[in-house]
Amino acid sequence: MKYRKFSFRNRKVSVVGLGTWQFGGEWGQQYSQDEVNEIVDVCRETGINLIDTAECYGDGVSERLVGKAIASDRDHWFLATKFGHRYKGNFERDQLWGVDDVRRQLEQSLKNLRTDYIDLYQFHSVMIRYSTIRLSGRCCTGRWRREGSGR
Repeated sequence: MKYRKFSFRNRKVSVVGLGTWQFGGEWGQQYSQDEVNEIVDVCRETGINLIDTAECYGDGVSERLVGKAIASDRDHWFLATKFGHRYKGNFERDQLWGVDDVRRQLEQSLKNLRTDYIDLYQFHSVMIRYSTIRLSGRCCTGRWRREGSGR
């Protein structure tokens, strides 16, 4: 597996990652925990350490399945998740981009993923009028780092 260094901490992240939208069930298949565990095991065996998910994939289903699958070796994984949507139904989302909304989504993601930190927190489907500059400092960035939710 090839890796790239990520951020000032020089964290090694695989160039291939596991995307987990399908685990939320919106594509017509419901994944069991055993199936997700098997997929994650193959990633582990092949050197993949990047997992990308989102709180809106199946109303947290994907995050919960991933959280259980990586619970025994969380520090091995580079875990990316997203904020900005609330699941309403298959392929239906509300846009939740307010400061309090993002904080709530972060807390829910941490709970779903069974972790106290997220390696990469991404603004999902951002509109041009919003930016990370607008969010930083007003949202969760400082709190996220101070309280250990981001590394």
